[in-house]
Amino acid sequence: MNNRMSPELLPSTAQQRTLTTFDLAILCAAMVVNVVGLIIPTQIFFAGTLSPLAILLCALLGFSLVACLITLTGDIGTRYGVPFTLFIRDCFGLRGAIVGSLARAAVCVTWCGIITWLGASAINTILETWLGFSHFWIVFAIFAGCQIVNASRGVKSMSRFGWLAIPLLALMLCAMVLWLLKTHDITVLTVFERPPEPPTPDSFTLFGAISVFAGGWLSEALNGSDLSRKLRLAPNGPEASFFMRNRAMIIAFFTGFIISGLVLSGTGLISGVLSGHYDPVEMMKVSFREQPLILVIGCLTLVVAQWSTNTCANIFPATLVLLNLCPRLSFAAATWIVGLLSILLMPWLLMAHLAWVQILFSACLAPILGIMLVHYYIILRGHVDVTALYDSGQRRWRVNGMLALAIGIISGIVFRDQAFFVAFPVASLSYGLLVRIRGRER
Repeated sequence: MNNRMSPELLPSTAQQRTLTTFDLAILCAAMVVNVVGLIIPTQIFFAGTLSPLAILLCALLGFSLVACLITLTGDIGTRYGVPFTLFIRDCFGLRGAIVGSLARAAVCVTWCGIITWLGASAINTILETWLGFSHFWIVFAIFAGCQIVNASRGVKSMSRFGWLAIPLLALMLCAMVLWLLKTHDITVLTVFERPPEPPTPDSFTLFGAISVFAGGWLSEALNGSDLSRKLRLAPNGPEASFFMRNRAMIIAFFTGFIISGLVLSGTGLISGVLSGHYDPVEMMKVSFREQPLILVIGCLTLVVAQWSTNTCANIFPATLVLLNLCPRLSFAAATWIVGLLSILLMPWLLMAHLAWVQILFSACLAPILGIMLVHYYIILRGHVDVTALYDSGQRRWRVNGMLALAIGIISGIVFRDQAFFVAFPVASLSYGLLVRIRGRER
C-alpha cells in the first residue's frame, strides 16, 4: 500500500467502526434536512405544471430511489472498509479516479457554499431583528469558520451535533407550519389540493421533477461506502448475507433519509405556497414581519438545518477527495481548504436556479454511480481486491470506464429534463458492453 496515503483513506478496522444505527439515522436526517431542501420543491411549484401533491409524490420517489442506491454502494464500505475515492480506481484508473472524485467534490463544494450563504443570511436576519445589527459579510465569515471547525473534528463530531440539531429542527418546523396554517386559516390538505401554476419555460415534467430530487442527492449515494465503513459490524461481519450486513444502512436511510426528506419538502411547499416566495429567509420576513419572535425561531430553524447538512453531506466527502489528491494534508487542513473553495465559488449567484443546478449535477454524477454499481455487482460479483486498490503501480486510465462516463454525461446533458433517468442507464449499459467487447482492463 502507498505509505504516503492519509490514514483516513485506509481500509477501516473493526475498532474504527464506531457508528451505531441511531448515529447513522441522525446523519441521514442531517444530510437531507437543509435550506436547499425547502427551496427546491417551491421553485418547482412556481415554475408551473405540477401541483403540490404531485411534487410531494416526486419527492417520495426521488428520495426512495436514492436510499436504495446508497444501500447498494454502502455494501462496498461494509464488506471492505474502503472509501469511494479508492474504489473508483478500479473503474477509471489512478488518474481517471481523480476525474470522478473531482466531479463529486465539485457538487459538495458548490452546495456547501450555497447553504452556508443562506445560513448566514438567516443569522443576519436574527441579529437585525433583535439588535438592529446588520453586517452580512462579517456574519458570513464567522459562521463559515464555526462550521468548518466542527467538521474538521471528524464524522463522530458531526453525528453528535445532529443529536441536538435534528430534534430541535423538527420542533421548529412543526411550529412554523402550524403558525402559517393558522395565520392563513387553511389546512394542510387544502394546500396540497391546490392546482398547479400556469406552465413557464422553466417548468418540469413529472420525470424531470423526480430527477431533481434524485439527482440532487446522488453525491450522498456515492458517499454510501464512506459512511458504511464507519458502522459497527453486524454479527458475522462481512460474511453475513447482504441484508444482514447492511441492515443498519437500510433502517437508517429508509427512516432518517426518506421521512426527513418528505417532511422538509412538505414544509417547503406549504411555506412557499402560502407566502409566495421560494427563498426561506425572504418568506419568513414577509410572513412574520409583525411577529419578531416567530421570525427569529424560523431563521434559527434554517441555521440548524444547513449546519447539520453541510458538515456531513458536503464538507466531509469533499475533504476525503482532497486527502486522496494530497495525502500529506491533515484532515483538518483539507477541511479548511474545502470550506474556502466553497466561498470562492460565489454561491449567491446560483440562488435563483437551484433546481437546474441539481439537474446538471445529476447528469454528471449519475454515470459515475451507474458504472460503480455495474463494476461491483456484475463485473466483480462483489469480490474486491483491496490490496490492488492501494497499489500506486496500477493503470493510470481505464478506457472502458472513461468512455462510459463521457457517454453518460453527454446523454444526461442532451436530455437534461430527465437527466438521471437517461444518464444512469446509458452509462451503466455502455460500461457493461465495453467490458464485454474489450475485456476487463487489469
